[in-house]
Amino acid sequence: MQSAIVQMILIVVGIAAAAIVSIIVYAQLSGNAPADGDNIDNTRITTETLCKAVGGQWSSPGNASGTCS
Repeated sequence: MQSAIVQMILIVVGIAAAAIVSIIVYAQLSGNAPADGDNIDNTRITTETLCKAVGGQWSSPGNASGTCS
C-alpha cells in the first residue's frame, strides 16, 4: 500500500526531520563556540605578521625576536 501520496508524505517528513536535526546541531555548536578573541593565546605567537593578523601588538616592530601581546 505504497501510493504516491504516502511516498511524498514520507519524503516530506524525512526532510523535515533532517532540517530539525541540522538546526539543533547548529544551535549546540554555535552555543559552545568561543567568543571572538577568546581562543587566541598571544604567548604562543612567534611572528610579527601573525601577531598583527590576530590584532595583537608586537613588542619590537621589525625585529624577529619579540613577543605578541
